[in-house]
Amino acid sequence: MSDTPLHPEPTQAEEIDIASLELVRLLEDLTGQKVPLPSATATRAIQKTLELLTEAGRALGHSQLNELFLLLGYDRITPEFFQYLVGGPGSGLETLDQLRKGVDCFRRLALLLFGNVKYAFKNLSRSAEELEIWLRFIAPLDEEAFSSRQDPVQPIEPIAGEDTFYLGYIVERDLARRLQENPTDEEARLAEEKRTEIVQIGIRNHEAYLTSDHLDVYVATSMRERHEYLLVADLTKQIFSNNELAALNPRWFDPTQAYCHDRIDKGLSEALMLKRAKCTLYLAQETDTLGKDSELASTLAQGKPVIAFVPEPGPGYVDDLIERFKLLYPDKDEYTLLLEQLQIFEPGAAWKDPAVRRWLDADSGLDLALVKERLSKSLVNHYEQRAQTLREVHPLGIQVNLTTGVANGVLVVRTVANCAELIRRVLMGTLEFDLKTRVINDLEYVFLRERISDSVFRVMTGDAMLTNAFWNFYLEP
Repeated sequence: MSDTPLHPEPTQAEEIDIASLELVRLLEDLTGQKVPLPSATATRAIQKTLELLTEAGRALGHSQLNELFLLLGYDRITPEFFQYLVGGPGSGLETLDQLRKGVDCFRRLALLLFGNVKYAFKNLSRSAEELEIWLRFIAPLDEEAFSSRQDPVQPIEPIAGEDTFYLGYIVERDLARRLQENPTDEEARLAEEKRTEIVQIGIRNHEAYLTSDHLDVYVATSMRERHEYLLVADLTKQIFSNNELAALNPRWFDPTQAYCHDRIDKGLSEALMLKRAKCTLYLAQETDTLGKDSELASTLAQGKPVIAFVPEPGPGYVDDLIERFKLLYPDKDEYTLLLEQLQIFEPGAAWKDPAVRRWLDADSGLDLALVKERLSKSLVNHYEQRAQTLREVHPLGIQVNLTTGVANGVLVVRTVANCAELIRRVLMGTLEFDLKTRVINDLEYVFLRERISDSVFRVMTGDAMLTNAFWNFYLEP
């Protein structure tokens, strides 16, 4: 049997070549472009640089790195940028690993602020003032900036979740029709009195939202049926009452608490809320509408984060859902409520599945446990697909800031705790990211993925033609 190892250790010369290639790759990653002037002199300079980065007690200084940059055809960098790269004042680059960490840190910054490493390097490496401005811009905020806010003169008057549907246009039209057909309908009369009372509160809340000096989060929803109002109100309450988020004393626009009769005024006021809010909370529901999707797109086009909450139905989810429906629809039995929900989440089942067809035709003896199990699976499938579409599949899950050209992605969360924590981090400026690369059709794409949601927040395409055309048009005067 041979003593020759299957994978022999690299020779010293090979180790130097590997290290040289790694150093070049790090400099290319830092600058966002290939080495412009490869030469024998540049190769010797790289080897000399490696000696400074590998020998104990030695380090690479600012002026030495600038010499290497010029030999390779790159622009020189400021002392301030060098200190940012090495992690603090008075330091030098001592190892390749330290350089790698500095490069990764800068690339995260570059994608976050500019969406392009080359452009970020040209701007931030040559201007100490520009670098300082942007680093201040992304610096975390002090919690006291939120918690010390003064109470509003006109606070929001809470409307109970089970009463929020009175703010809807459907119930308004339904009650008007009933009273027109039968003016003595006592039930309709009492309901109309209750609706009028709730609407007056909603109008005051609408005015409070318009005049509030602070607005942090816009809640984007779809609401038509009674249960949609209740579910949105309950979910919003759970998210913003989370201890970590509530400590900030945040302000948010809750559409289940406001009423505006005119569709034009409603559209204008909500556009104002979208403009003022620091981020949008997009609630994925049984149906998602043009209005809600437009609000998502509008937020991304402004370069602000969108947090999409997609439910994650677990054990007991269907039972809790149906119990709420029983309170809102006392005239419907459990059998009807289950089948109506199944129709929403699996609309083709009545035509394609014989078992569902039999359930619809049955007058009695329906196995409710079996229907609940089927509905539970439908809910899981619906929301899994919705989360996957927003996070990974749909091209419009990533949209461009129309002012800067920076590509923004939707942040998808599945639990109330993660949603509350992510909103808190957005408001405080403490989002954390991982830098990922992926080869697609032989081209390397760079992604900035937010850690809580594991969603793409920024992306840099590997398509050179698209990159050149894109930034030429976006950066023109």
